Amino acid sequence: MSLRLSTPVSGLPGIGEKAAADLAQIGVKTVRDLLWYVPFRYDDFSRRVPIAKAPIDTPVTIDARIKSIGLRPSKSSRVKIVDAVVEDESGELKVIWFNQPYLVKTLPIGSKHSFAGLIDHRFGKTFSNPIHEPVGRNVNTGRIVPVYSLTGAITMRKLRESMQRSLTIVDTLSDWLPREIVEIEKLPTLSAALSSVHFPESHESLQRGIDRLKFDELFLHQMLFEEVRRDRKTKNATAIPIDEASIKSFVATLPFTLTRAQKVAAWEIVQDLAKDVPMNRLLEGDVGSGKTVVAAIAAHATTQPSLEKPGVRSRGVVYLAPTEILAMQQHKSFCKMMPDRNVALLTHNQIFYNTEKLKRAELIEKISNSEVDCLIGTHAVLQEGIDLSRTSLVIIDEQHRFGVAQRHALLERDSHHAPHLLSMTATPIPRSLALTIYGDLELSILDELPKGRKPIGTAMVPVEQRVGMWKHVRSEVEKGRQVFVICPLIDPSDSLGSKSVADVEKMLSRDVLQGLRIATLHGKLKSDEKQKRNEDFRDGKIDVLVSTTVVEVGVDVPNATVMVIMSAERFGLAQIHQLRGRVGRSDLQSYCYLLPDDLSSTSKQRLDAVVESQNGFELAERDLQLRGAGNVFGNAQSGFPDFQFATSADVPLMKQARDWSQRLFLEADFFEKHPLVRSRIEEALEQIHLE
Repeated sequence: MSLRLSTPVSGLPGIGEKAAADLAQIGVKTVRDLLWYVPFRYDDFSRRVPIAKAPIDTPVTIDARIKSIGLRPSKSSRVKIVDAVVEDESGELKVIWFNQPYLVKTLPIGSKHSFAGLIDHRFGKTFSNPIHEPVGRNVNTGRIVPVYSLTGAITMRKLRESMQRSLTIVDTLSDWLPREIVEIEKLPTLSAALSSVHFPESHESLQRGIDRLKFDELFLHQMLFEEVRRDRKTKNATAIPIDEASIKSFVATLPFTLTRAQKVAAWEIVQDLAKDVPMNRLLEGDVGSGKTVVAAIAAHATTQPSLEKPGVRSRGVVYLAPTEILAMQQHKSFCKMMPDRNVALLTHNQIFYNTEKLKRAELIEKISNSEVDCLIGTHAVLQEGIDLSRTSLVIIDEQHRFGVAQRHALLERDSHHAPHLLSMTATPIPRSLALTIYGDLELSILDELPKGRKPIGTAMVPVEQRVGMWKHVRSEVEKGRQVFVICPLIDPSDSLGSKSVADVEKMLSRDVLQGLRIATLHGKLKSDEKQKRNEDFRDGKIDVLVSTTVVEVGVDVPNATVMVIMSAERFGLAQIHQLRGRVGRSDLQSYCYLLPDDLSSTSKQRLDAVVESQNGFELAERDLQLRGAGNVFGNAQSGFPDFQFATSADVPLMKQARDWSQRLFLEADFFEKHPLVRSRIEEALEQIHLE
C-alpha cells in the first residue's frame, strides 16, 4: 500500500484497529496528524561503548551477543525475572528484565542486539530493563530517541516504528514559509525540521528543527496580527463622546480613591472609545490592581443615557469572563457599581436581569429589545445566536484565554461595523514581550496597588517547620479568618509523588486542622456544586478550602488571609503569583506559604523569587531569565495556549517573526506571490467560529 498524508493511521504497520481508535481519541487519524504528534522529551542513547568501558548511571548503548538467558521467580514469586548475560569483545555484563518472560524466546542465545539504558549497582553491575533491538535498527537505541505520550493500546516501540515509516513521505508536506525567510534566517525546510524533531541526528539538529517549528507558529501569529490591524482599518465603530462630568460623578460614587495608574488607563480607554475606529486595547494589571473598576468606567462611559439620540446606533456592553464563577462575581460587582444601569448575567446555569432571576428566552428578548445595558457572561455568549448587533464595547477578561483568531472573528461578525475591544489580563508580562505577543493591541498597564493593601507575608516552609506553620493557620481561623490550600492534582491516582486535593483534605481533617470546617473545590465538580462551594466560602460557612487552581482567577474573598500552596515547585511563577493574589484583598495582614516536595536548584531560585518580590512584572522578568528555553515544547502555565512549540522565553524568535511580518505585509503583491501563506492564515482563522 502506497503511503499518503491522508492515509489512515490504521494503514501503518503495527497499528491495528484498537490502536487506531485510541489515537483517534487524541486527534491523530491520518499520517499527516501523526507527523505533528511530537515527542514530549528525548532519551539520549547516542553514546555507544564496549562493555568494559560502560559507565554507571549514564545513558549508553551497548552492542552485544546473548551469552545466556533464563527465567526465574523473584523472592516474592509475584514478579518474573529474566536473567541474561551479554558479551562483546571487551567483556561480559549481567542484564535483567522484570515481568517480560517472552524475552527468553525473542532473545535467543547467540543473537546480536543493541541494548540501551542505564547501568546501575543495585544488583552488582547490571543493565536493568534496557531497551533492545537487533543491531543496526537504530530506532530505539544508538541515537537520540523520541519519547511520546502514549494512549490506550499503542506501545512506544510501535509508535516509533510507525513514525519512522511516516517520515518517508514527510517531503510531500507543503512548506508554506516563504523561501526568502528560510534562506536568510538559515532555517531548515519544514520536512527536515519535522524529521529532526522526531529522530534527531544530533542535539544541534534537534534545536534547529524546534526553532523552525517555533518560528512557523510565531510568524503565523504575527501575520494574524497584521491581518487584524488591516481589517480594523476597514471597519467603523460607534464613537462614544467623552462626557467628563458623568465619568467624574461615577468615580465619586466609588468607595475608594483611584490609583494614578487606574486614572491613566481609564483616560486612555475613553479617548479610544471616542474614535470611530474600533479600539483594540489590552489592560494589563497585576493581581489586585483594580482592572474591574477601570472596566466599569469604560462600561459606564459607553452606556451613558445622555448619548442615546434618535437615529443614533444604540450602545451596549458585553463583558466576557473565562469562568462562570468569575462571570457571577463580576455581575454582582457591576450591579453594585452601576445601580442605574440594567446589568444582565447569562451563563449555562445562571440567568439574571439585574437581581431578578429570569428564563433564558425572557433575557434574550430583553437583549433584542435593547433593554440590557451590560451583558456579562462566559465566551459561550458569542456562540448562542444572541443578537449582539447593538454592542459598542466588548470587554474580555483573562485575555490569554482568547486568542488573536477569536479577536479577528469578532471583527468579522459585521462587514462594516465592529465593537470597541478592551482585553484584560492579570498575568503580568514584561512590556517588550507583551507588545510582541499581543502585537495587534494597544497597551495600558496598571503597575500599582490600591492604598491600604499590605504586602503578603510569603515564606518557603521546609518539612521541619510545617507543624508550626499549620498552628499559625489554625490561629488565623480562630480569629475568624479563612484559608486556601492549593494542590496540583484532584485525585491521588492523577500522578505519583504529588499532593492531591483528596489526600490533603483527608490529612488536614484527621490531623493538623481537625475540627475545622474543610471543603474541596476542583474542576471535576458539577457547575452548581462549584458555585455552592464558592458561595459557602464567600459567606464564611467554610474555614479551609482545599482546591486546585480553579481559584487562580476571580475568586474574591476579602476575609481569606492564608494561602498554602502544596507541591509549590510544580507551579509556574505567574501561577503562584496569581494564587497568592487570592489573599491580601482587604486591609487584613495576609500570608502565603510555599510547601515544595522536591527542590532542584532552579526550583529553589524560582520560589525564592516569589518570596522576595510582590511585583508581578518583576517576577515575569525573573521567570523569563530562569526558565531559559522552557519545556521542549509548549508552555501550558504561561498563558500562551495558541502555541504548541513556542514558549514565552522565545523573545528573539518572536522579534524575528514580527519584523518579517511587518515587512512582508508592505509588499502589495505578497499574497499573490505566496498563496500558501494566504491559505495558512485563512485556515487558522477558520478554526475559530464565533457565529
